[in-house]
Amino acid sequence: MMKGDVEFKLEEVFIRVCGSNPYKHQLAAAEKILEGKSVVIRAPCGSGKTEACFVPFLLAEKSEFPNRLIYSLPTRALVEDITDRLRRETRRLNASLSVSCQHGANPKDPFFREDVIVATIDQTIGAYCCTPLSLPAYLGNIPAGAVTTAFLCFDEVHTYDHRLGLQSMLALIEQGHERLGLPFVVMSATLPDSFIEWFESRGVKVVEGRDEYVPSRKNRRVHIHWVPRFLSEKDVLNAVSNNVRVMVVCNTIFKAQEIYRKVAGKLSKKGIPAFILHSRFLPEDRSEIESKMKAIFKNGRCGCLVTTQVCEVGLDVSCDVMLTEIAPPDSLVQRIGRCARRGGEGQVYIYDVKSPAPYNRDKEEKLLEKTKQYVAKNLDGKILGWKEELEFVNALLNDRFKKIMKDERRRLAILKNLGDAAFKGDKRQIEENIRQVLNANVTIHENPELLNIYEILGMPWISVNVNVLKSQLSKLNAKYWRIKFFDDERGDFAFKAERNGTVWPHEYYVVSPEFINYSPNVGLIFGDRGESLKPSPRTDECKVKERRYLKESWLEHAEKCLTKFEELVNREKSALALFTRILPLNSSKTAQGLVALCVALHDLGKLNEEWQKSIGATDTPLAHAPMLRGRLLPPHATISGFALLDALIELVQNKRLGCSMALAIAHHHHTRAIDVTKYRLQYLEDVGVILKRLEEKYGVSISLNDIKEKNESKTQLPARMISIEKTKCYTVYTIVSRFIRLSDRASLEEN
Repeated sequence: MMKGDVEFKLEEVFIRVCGSNPYKHQLAAAEKILEGKSVVIRAPCGSGKTEACFVPFLLAEKSEFPNRLIYSLPTRALVEDITDRLRRETRRLNASLSVSCQHGANPKDPFFREDVIVATIDQTIGAYCCTPLSLPAYLGNIPAGAVTTAFLCFDEVHTYDHRLGLQSMLALIEQGHERLGLPFVVMSATLPDSFIEWFESRGVKVVEGRDEYVPSRKNRRVHIHWVPRFLSEKDVLNAVSNNVRVMVVCNTIFKAQEIYRKVAGKLSKKGIPAFILHSRFLPEDRSEIESKMKAIFKNGRCGCLVTTQVCEVGLDVSCDVMLTEIAPPDSLVQRIGRCARRGGEGQVYIYDVKSPAPYNRDKEEKLLEKTKQYVAKNLDGKILGWKEELEFVNALLNDRFKKIMKDERRRLAILKNLGDAAFKGDKRQIEENIRQVLNANVTIHENPELLNIYEILGMPWISVNVNVLKSQLSKLNAKYWRIKFFDDERGDFAFKAERNGTVWPHEYYVVSPEFINYSPNVGLIFGDRGESLKPSPRTDECKVKERRYLKESWLEHAEKCLTKFEELVNREKSALALFTRILPLNSSKTAQGLVALCVALHDLGKLNEEWQKSIGATDTPLAHAPMLRGRLLPPHATISGFALLDALIELVQNKRLGCSMALAIAHHHHTRAIDVTKYRLQYLEDVGVILKRLEEKYGVSISLNDIKEKNESKTQLPARMISIEKTKCYTVYTIVSRFIRLSDRASLEEN
C-alpha cells in the first residue's frame, strides 16, 4: 500500500474501533508500527494508546510482521479490563482474531496460543525464560516460542518496579527483540524525559501526545488542593453531600476497607450508591462491581467509589471530585487522570498520610516527602494540565530515571538472574526479578485435605502481598495450610497440604474460615469469620496425564504430527520467517523442512529396542498403546535429540544452531532434560519413509547413516539449556520446541 492508502485504511479502522477519528499521535504511532518500527508512546490518560498499538497489528501483513501480539500489563485487574476491551473492538470489526487473558488467577491461555494474549508482565517474562508461572516446569518451552517471536507491547510501564520489572523489560528488549529486529511498543502517560531520550538514542521512534490532540482534554480543568491532614470518613461524606461523583483513593487496602465500611451504610440511607475496588476481589465480583459503578458514573449520577492503586491503570471512569492520599508523582498523575476524564471542571484534594505504606522503602519514602513539598508549593490551588503533569514528573523522576536507564551493570545482573532462572526453571527467581512487592495466592477452606487435585486447582485464588499475609496470619494466630504441588513427566499431578507451613511468595495457601472472610462486595477481609469457598470446574491444557492413549504405530504418529505441523504453520508464519532469517538457509521452504524434520522425528528414541519391548510391540513399532496404571516406560526424548545431533549440525552448518534444534527435540517431554541412556535403534526403515517424504516435499535430505543408531553407555547432551544471552540460538530452540510440542499435542487430541 502507498502511504496515502495506509493513512486512509488506518483512519477507517480507527473510526470503526473507537467511534471517532484517530488522534494525531495514534496515527503517527500506527504508521511507524506498520513499517515494522519499534515505538515509544507518551500521551495523556484516556488518549487511546491501546488502540495505537492494536489497530496496526490488525492491519499488518502477517507473513513478515509477527503473527501474535503479547500485551503486557502490571496488574491482573488491568489484564481483565484490556482483554474485554480488545474483544469488544475485535467483534466491532468482525475480525477473525482471538484474544485471550493470561495471569495467575485466570490462566486461560498458558501456552500463548491465541492471536492476542493480554498478560501480566511476570507471565510474559516467565514465558520468555521457559519458566511460565502458570504451567509445570516440564512444559516451559511451549509458550517461550510465542514470546520470542511476538510483537511485544508493554503498557503502563511507569508502574513496573523501577529497579526490577522495568530493567527486566529493558533487558528483554535489548537482548531479544532489538537484536532480532522485531518490533515492540512501550507506553505510558507519566514517563520522564530521560526515559524517552534513552530510546531515542537507540533509534526507536518516540510519539508524543498532547492535550490539544484529544478533544475531551481541551476543555478539561482540574483544580488541585493540598490538605495537610489525614483522610477521614467525614471528608468523604462531606464531598458526596454535594451531589457529585466522588472517587476516594487510599494507599492501602486496609484503609480503603475501613473508609468504605464506615461510609457505605450512611450513604445507602441517603440513596447514594457506594462501591469499593481493590486487588483482593475475585475477577467475577470485581467485574460486577465495576459494571454497576460505571453505569452510575457514566450517567453522571451521584455515587462514591473507594479504591486503591488499582485505579491508576486502565480504570476508565470519570469523577467530579477526587480525594486521594499522597503518592509518588507518576502514581498521583495517573490517579488525577480519573478526575474530569471526559473534560470539564474537576476538584482533586490530596491528603497527607500517617504511614508511607506501601511506599515504605527508603528511596520511596524520600520521594513521597519530596512529592508532598512539590504539591504544596507548586500545585496547590493550580490547574493541572498535560504540561504541568510532565513538569511534575520530570522535576521528581527525571534524574532517577536517568540513572536507571544508564545502569547497564544492573541490567546485565538482571539478565544473568533471568538466565539462571531459565536454566533452573525457577519461578520464584523470575518473580524476584520483576517486583519486590511479592504476592502469594490465598483461598478459604476448612480442610483442603478433603479436596482432590482438580478441586484444589479449581479453588478461587486471591493474590495477597506476602508480607501482609505473613503479618496477618501471625497476628490472628490463624490456622492455615501451605499447598505444595508435585508434577512428574510420567506420574500423577498431586498436592500436599502442609499445616502452618512457611509463608513464601508465589506459593498457595488455604486459610481456615475462622480467621478470614470473603465478601463479594468488600473483598478478602482478614479478622472476620467467613465460610469456605467452593471450587469451580477447571480444564487445563497441562492435564496430559488424564489422556488415555490408544494403540498407534510409530509411523502413524510421525505422519499425524507432520499433518498437524502443516496446519500449525498457517498460524505461525512469522515465526518460520524469523527462523529462516536466523539460520543460514537458502529458502523458507528449507527452513520449514528443517522444523518439519524435528517434528516428525521427535519420537525417534521410541524406536529404542528397550522402549519397544516395554510397550509390548511385536512386528510393528509403536508410538503409543494403552498402558497399565503406574507402569513406566524408559525415557526416549533425550535419545531422539542425541541421535539426530550430528545430522542437524551438518544440515545447518552451524554447531550451536544444530545443538539448539537437537535440544528442542530432547526437551519435548521435559524442558532441561540432559541425561541420555544407552540405546539401540530398530525399525529404521520406518524412519526412511518419513525422510523420503520430507525430501520430496521440502528438499531437506539426510541419510539413515547420518542418524546415530546406537550408544553403548550412558552419556549427556551438550547442554541442559540454551543460554538466553545467546539470542539466535535461544530463539531457534524456542521456535522448534513450540512446533514440536504443539504438533505432538494436537496429534494426540484425536486419539
